[in-house]
Amino acid sequence: MQKKRCLLLFLATIFLANCNLALGEPVGPNPDSPWELSVYQPDGKPVRLGNIATGKRLTVLLILGADCPLSQKAVNEVANDLAKSGASERVGLLGLLVGRDDAQDIERLRQEFKVSFPLFLDRRNTVASKLGVKVVPTAVLMDEQGAVLYLGRINDRVEQLGKRSKVRRHDLREAVTDALEGKPVRVARTEAVGCPVETRQATPGAKGTVEYYRDIQPILYKNCVVCHQVKGVAPFALVDYEDATLWAETAIDLMERKVMPPGQAESDFPVEDSPSVATPAEIDRIRRWVSEGMPQGTPPTKPPELPPFDPEGDSLGKPDLVLRPEGPMTLGATGDDLYRFMVFKLNLNRDLNLRALRFVPGNRKVVHHTLVWYADSAGQDRIAADKDLKNALMTPDDKGPGYGQTAMLGKYLKVDANSAKAPFEQIGGYAPGHGCWNAPKGYAITVPAKTDLLVQFHYHRSGKVETDFSSVELYFAKGEIDTAQDLRTTNINDERFLVMPPNQRRRTHCAWTVEDDCRLVTVAPHGHFLTMSQTLTLEQKDGTRQNLLHFPNYDFNWQRSYNFRTPIPLAKGSKIHVSSLMDNTSANPNNPNKPPKAMFMGESTSDEMVYPFLTIILPKKSNWNLQKGFASLYRTGILSHALKTEFGMVNPAEKADPVNPAEGKRP
Repeated sequence: MQKKRCLLLFLATIFLANCNLALGEPVGPNPDSPWELSVYQPDGKPVRLGNIATGKRLTVLLILGADCPLSQKAVNEVANDLAKSGASERVGLLGLLVGRDDAQDIERLRQEFKVSFPLFLDRRNTVASKLGVKVVPTAVLMDEQGAVLYLGRINDRVEQLGKRSKVRRHDLREAVTDALEGKPVRVARTEAVGCPVETRQATPGAKGTVEYYRDIQPILYKNCVVCHQVKGVAPFALVDYEDATLWAETAIDLMERKVMPPGQAESDFPVEDSPSVATPAEIDRIRRWVSEGMPQGTPPTKPPELPPFDPEGDSLGKPDLVLRPEGPMTLGATGDDLYRFMVFKLNLNRDLNLRALRFVPGNRKVVHHTLVWYADSAGQDRIAADKDLKNALMTPDDKGPGYGQTAMLGKYLKVDANSAKAPFEQIGGYAPGHGCWNAPKGYAITVPAKTDLLVQFHYHRSGKVETDFSSVELYFAKGEIDTAQDLRTTNINDERFLVMPPNQRRRTHCAWTVEDDCRLVTVAPHGHFLTMSQTLTLEQKDGTRQNLLHFPNYDFNWQRSYNFRTPIPLAKGSKIHVSSLMDNTSANPNNPNKPPKAMFMGESTSDEMVYPFLTIILPKKSNWNLQKGFASLYRTGILSHALKTEFGMVNPAEKADPVNPAEGKRP
């Protein structure tokens, strides 16, 4: 009997305890919960994290760095993601700034990026360390008790620092949906990519073998500061000691992987405007400086001068003509990168000879790169009549002139494979640090009568609404011009490349025969998101081979042209070999398909191609039809399309898919 009474008392105790839990009675603090940690309000007062939790069913804690470009883009992206999932009413959002960020940084984010959710400071990285957060931005999804349901990236837009692509998976949004539906989160941990959380700061009064002013500042000014200054194209500065202490570890990583500076290339011939690249010894010097506590050293009596962020503009003089589009372009805060064509009207009744053409970005924060063509005015009028192109691929917040990027070049600017006359031809472009195309001395860039300029813009978003009003400067050719020679642009198309199977890495090869004596002025590698490297090799008629250009770390998002200091003679009968390394595996962070699937030759960036650009000096009387390259592109495109659709090389679901607007379509 006594045993039964004890058992009943024990069961009653358990029942009452469970009733209390069900009724929501306090169960006491959980020392392992992040809710028990203190953070700081903008006024400097500490507050328990759990006390500022939103009181909603779930809370997203967004861990940020105020100066990290990816964090700046994340603040509105996360808010939009929650709104799109219909979760805003049930899910709260808090921001937590780490490291040396302060109240001024909070106010700056609120003002510049219109942040509407509360922001706090994690001054000693207490919360970040507790959660194991190593980079910003990182998203943390927690329930009402502070249990972590998801930790990692917001989405897969950036899978490797310096590499961006179209979003294919919204990890945080999926985790929120699962949790609200009462399901286990399908993927509870992902690897965030971003700026490292500052784990070691400069040691005051540190002494060492490497000092900032004597050893580190010269390296940064030689290799980085041309872009990384207040007016430069880079998203943060590297001009002083504090900048260097904040970004040194990030710089080491990007330099070692040859991601920065972008556009690194190798050639057997002297190339103008090649980016200055830190040597292994210089990178090791920066690493030793960090390990020694980042000693400051003695400042020089005279600070070094900042390198001109626009050296090309200073050297050309006053332009003869400045062209602008119909109006400014407004770019929304969030979304994928935007590709857009804009027309710059010329109204030419006769050919125009230029010594130089220079593209000037109106907003360097968002103009990533451009390509400039002349194009048949009548063809462009046909483009203007296509109303579907006006808003193609734009978000609701994007507004401005021009046309969404589709296969409009081939649709409206027809190529006649039997005619040497080109309906359009590339004559310029812009990438950070390189926006001017110069004709070699004694020659001219010829813009034919009855053509206008057609500029393709690649915009990337900063995390806030931005406006761009770019211009094209024309510098007329004066003095003697060799009228017997033409400066022409053509392409090499690998006709043997039709499809790249999934889960494979392979190298392509093709050869292009030089059909007339000419001189090579410029090379511009080109592929899409599977292209990892591209090499152009010159084979002379005697079999001698020379490296024209090897681009070891090709990145679709950092395209530019390479001008040879002296035009290279190409004899009739010589060949240019093109080899591209393709990676259609999940290990390729740029792969637009996860899991990988067959990628066919095509114009769209959801397809792939081997299609480098060449600029040559050719006799006007030459019978060499340089339009063959573009005609070849369309022949192989038709064959590739037939393989993909008519011969069943894709499944029916893929046939029905809309065109992936990864970045639209481009030649």
